[in-house]
Amino acid sequence: MQKDTKPLLSVRNLRTSFFQDEGTTKAVDGASFDVSPGKTLGIVGESGCGKSVTAQSILRIVDRPGRIVEGEIVLTRADGSQVDLVKLKASGPEMRSIRGGEIGLVFQEPMTSFSPVHTIGAQLVEAILLHNAVGKKEARRRGIEALRSVGIPKPERRIDEYSFELSGGLRQRAMIAVALSCDPRLLIADEPTTALDVTTQAQILDLLRKLQRERGMAIMLITHNLGVVAEMADDVVVMYLGRVVEQGSVDEIFHDPKHPYTRALLQSIPSIESVPRLKLATISGSIPHPFNRPTGCPFHPRCVSSIAGRCDKEVPILQDVGEGRRVSCFLYQ
Repeated sequence: MQKDTKPLLSVRNLRTSFFQDEGTTKAVDGASFDVSPGKTLGIVGESGCGKSVTAQSILRIVDRPGRIVEGEIVLTRADGSQVDLVKLKASGPEMRSIRGGEIGLVFQEPMTSFSPVHTIGAQLVEAILLHNAVGKKEARRRGIEALRSVGIPKPERRIDEYSFELSGGLRQRAMIAVALSCDPRLLIADEPTTALDVTTQAQILDLLRKLQRERGMAIMLITHNLGVVAEMADDVVVMYLGRVVEQGSVDEIFHDPKHPYTRALLQSIPSIESVPRLKLATISGSIPHPFNRPTGCPFHPRCVSSIAGRCDKEVPILQDVGEGRRVSCFLYQ
C-alpha cells in the first residue's frame, strides 16, 4: 500500500451483520483496507466470504435485516475533506450525492440489475439528472456520450432499447456506462465479468483499464478470478469468512503468498505447464455455515498448517509482516 498519499477510501474494522430469527450472520467481520487514488484494489475470495456485502456497506445499500454494526468508512472527497460514510444517514441527501456521484457501482449481475420495464436511456438519464444540474435534453446527450465511451455501437439507437434487447456483453457495457455517467472518483466493480465468455471478459477488462487511464479514477475490483486480479490490480486483499486474511501488492501476493488460504487459492489455478491428467489441487472442505462458525481462526478446519491448541482456540490479528504486507496467521506471530 502507498504510504505517501492519503487513501481515497479507508475502511477500518468494518463489521456488517444480518440479524435473523435463526441467528446472526457476520457477513463482514472486522475488515480493514485502503483504496489509493488512481489505483486498482482487487478483493478476492471464495463465494460467501463477504466481498459483495463489503461493497454494499461502503455504499450504504445493505438490505435489511442487515446493518453495519461497527467500523469506519472514511472517504476523502474532491476538496480534500474527509467524511465517515457510516455516520451518514443511508437515505440522506449527502449519502445520495456520494452514491453514484463520487462512488460508482457496477452490479454483480447485469442480466437482472437493469429494470426490464424501463429503457436503458431512462435509467441512464435518471442517474445523470440526480447528480447534475442539467435539463433532460442535455442529460440525454450525456447519456449517449456515456454509451459511446464504453464502446456500444449506435448509441443514439441503443439508448432507447430495453435491457433484454442487448447481448450480455453490451448489457455489461451499459451497466458500466451508468456507473461512470457522473464521473465518479472511485468505481466499485462487483464481479464485472461474471457470466460472460472469455473473449467478452477480456474486452470488458480492457475497457475498464482504458477508462481508468483516461479519467484517473480508482477501481475496487471484487472477483473470485485470480487471473483477473493478476491482470488488473495494483494491490490485493484476500478475504475469508468476512475477515481480511492477507493484503499486499499484486506481485507480492502472487510470488510470495503468506497465508495458507492464499497459497491454496493460487495452487488451485490450472496451468498450461501442468502434467496432463494430473488432478488439480483443491482446498479440502467448504466454507462453514454462517450459523456454525468455527472457534479460533476461521480457516483452521481446512488449513494444512494449522497449529493444534492455538489455531482452533485463538483468533489471529491482521499484522504487518513487511513493507505494505499484512497477514492474519499465527505462523507469523
